[in-house]
Amino acid sequence: MPLSKLQHDILVLLAAHRNPDSYVAGASALNRHGPRFSNDIDIFHDHEEAVSLAAEADSHQLIEHGFSIQWLRRYPGLQAAVVARHEETTKLEWVRDSDFRFFPIVADELFGYRLHIIDLATNKALAAAGRREPRDVLDLLYIHENHLPLGAVIWAAVAKDPGYSPESLITEIRRNARYLADDYADLSLVEPVDAAAVSQTLRKTLNEADAFVQAMPIGKEGLLFLKNGKPVLPQPDHLTAYEEHAGKRRGLWPSSPDISTAMVERYRRPKP
Repeated sequence: MPLSKLQHDILVLLAAHRNPDSYVAGASALNRHGPRFSNDIDIFHDHEEAVSLAAEADSHQLIEHGFSIQWLRRYPGLQAAVVARHEETTKLEWVRDSDFRFFPIVADELFGYRLHIIDLATNKALAAAGRREPRDVLDLLYIHENHLPLGAVIWAAVAKDPGYSPESLITEIRRNARYLADDYADLSLVEPVDAAAVSQTLRKTLNEADAFVQAMPIGKEGLLFLKNGKPVLPQPDHLTAYEEHAGKRRGLWPSSPDISTAMVERYRRPKP
């Protein structure tokens, strides 16, 4: 599991503090079974006032159990600290984030509550378009190979940021994703990566995503497409074969109760 012992113990200790308004997001949740270790734990909140309340309660709990806290930032919508124990450290951030998402927050045995994997994926696509971080490339390829093809992720992600079209999102990811071996060497990885192979795979993946986007009809941007309750890459010429799923504030499960139950169980169950 790509979580450090310290991160694992922090998450277990604080799981009881998490709820649908205070949930784990970011790379620690995305890379639970992924290729790299994250340097931090992100705890998102739908409301600014919840940020300071959660940071205060979590920090007291950590101190009571032998962790040390060094505060980095203490703003109303963002609080950050370095948490340490036995010379091991990790960063912990409590952040206010938009409550617009595709699915509700998911109960999880390790995290307490966490962002749904599809919302983690769409957030990652937007992050990769807005910054130059080699970790984003590895995360996008992990999402593409294990959760949802990147074309479908990008197509849906623009609902969360109307400043992007699917085409411009691909363009910005391409523009940022130029990394050398030394860039990846600075990451904490499960195993080393070949920078040239990563670049070739990403180029192929983005070309496939671009072909998908070009084939999709105008007016459907920002939607997920479900097959038997599961988000999939749809065939652009047969969209009526899929259930359309749009984002909304606080998210929603698919319309069928049976599908909703299956979705909850699918994303709660850890991989073997």
